[in-house]
Formats: sequence, C-alpha cells, structure tokens
Amino acid sequence: MTGSVSGAAKSLNVSQPTVSKVLRHAEDQLGFELFYREKGRIFPTEKANLLFTQITPVYEQLNELKKYAVMLKSTNVGRLRIAMTPAFSLQAVPRALAAFNKEHPDIPIEIETQHASEISRLLQNNTIDIGIVFEAVSLPGLMIQQLGQTEFVCVTPKSHKLRHKKITLKDLAALPLIQLNAKSPLGHMLNKKLESLGLFPNGSTIVAETYHLAKRLVEQGTGVAVIDKITAYSGSKAELRFHELTGLAPIRIDVVSRSNDPIISFKQDFLKILKLELETYMSKK
Repeated sequence: MTGSVSGAAKSLNVSQPTVSKVLRHAEDQLGFELFYREKGRIFPTEKANLLFTQITPVYEQLNELKKYAVMLKSTNVGRLRIAMTPAFSLQAVPRALAAFNKEHPDIPIEIETQHASEISRLLQNNTIDIGIVFEAVSLPGLMIQQLGQTEFVCVTPKSHKLRHKKITLKDLAALPLIQLNAKSPLGHMLNKKLESLGLFPNGSTIVAETYHLAKRLVEQGTGVAVIDKITAYSGSKAELRFHELTGLAPIRIDVVSRSNDPIISFKQDFLKILKLELETYMSKK
C-alpha cells in the first residue's frame, strides 16, 4: 500500500528493521517471495497480489469484530433468566423487574416461578441464571449470596380477638393454625420451632403448600397463619391484621447462581434494584 519498507514502518508506527524482519519471517513461513526490489523500491509478486485479495476480506472481518467488541462493551447485550419461589412473584420481583426494564429496555427477560428444589435443578441445567429463594440449600456447583433478610409475621382476620401487636408462638397455642408444608424452607423452620416449644396446631387440619395460599385462607376465616413478611405485605391487606412475632430467627433471602458463572453487568444491576425493593418491605410495620 505504501510502496516501501520505510513507508510501511511509518504507517505502522514501528521501526524499519522490524518491518523487514516480519517480512522475511512471513516469506519463510509461506515458502515463497512476496516482494521483489527494483531501483530502491519493493513491488509485490504475482503470488503476493493473489494472496492480498484473500487477505482483504479477513481484515474487513477483523475490523467488524473490533467494532462489535466495542459495542458489547458499551451496551447491555444478553438476557436476564430468573426463577423465584412464589412469595417473590407476588409484588417484590415484578416491581423490581419493571424498574429494571426501564433502565435496560434492550435486555430480554425470562421469568419462572418454581419451588426451591426445582430452581436448583434449573440452575444446574443452565436453564436459568439467577434463583431467588428463602434459606437456600448448598449444592455442588451452585453459589449462594445473601441479598437480605425478612421475618415471620402472624396473620389474622381483622375481626380476630388477638389484638396485641407483638406476640410469641405460645400465644397461638390455642388457635387454629394453618400449617405450612414442611417441605418448604419456612415450613421446615416453623414446624421445627413449634416442636421445640412443645406446641402443635389446634383446631385446624389445613396444610398450605404456598405462603400466599395460607394468607388467603386466613382471609376466609379458616384460621391464623405464620408466614413471611414479603408474602404478608404483598397484595390486598384490608381484611387482615399483622402481628410481630418475637423469639423467631430472621429468614434469609438468598440469590443462587452457578459457581462458574458470576453475576455481573446488568444482572448485578437487577439485584441492586431488587434489594432496594425488598428493603421497603422490611421497613413496614
């Protein structure tokens, strides 16, 4: 293109001996001469011209690749694939996703609601990238990051005789308690605590698989329930009363991901938004 070794060196911003060395190396590797010299100038051989026609599109592709790499650096390209247990799908995650979508309208979002054990399986199968659960269980190949914490609250109908704002589990001993399924993380925690205190449900034979269902059953006057605060404060609350429970450990809110796939870029942005949304629930009394 420049017609001389010195011109090539200047164009490439390297020394003339460097160009000569690279040229000799290229000819040695190819097994034929690329240039011939005449009157102090160099000219491409016929083989060099033929080779150059093949090299040109390769350089064009490299330039396109560089442009694409710059685009990847400056924009959010990818997709957000998340699964959550039902409690988070009621209000907290939808609100966080709405805020995230405003900031990242170019990011496709795929959402699932599953039980915690199924979420772990989806992560291991690379079907999702992020799982949001209560009290995640450690499994090979998965990483757990605590996003925050919530607490248990007792939910009663608004007309119920129980009026105290703060109560203990013992205050529920004589009441019809809607049980949580022991297979769920919170059901396991709660049932274990009830057993340690020698308390068992009275007057109710209902076991609810989801915390939201337990809340809705309370609305229908079938008993009282102990559920997480996230579920308790999601959706309608007009016909319910909430009582703080003392003597119970806080509930971890965990983000689960694959150990070899760190949460970075826009995925981290989503978790920051979700963390703020969850904190609004924690501030409610």
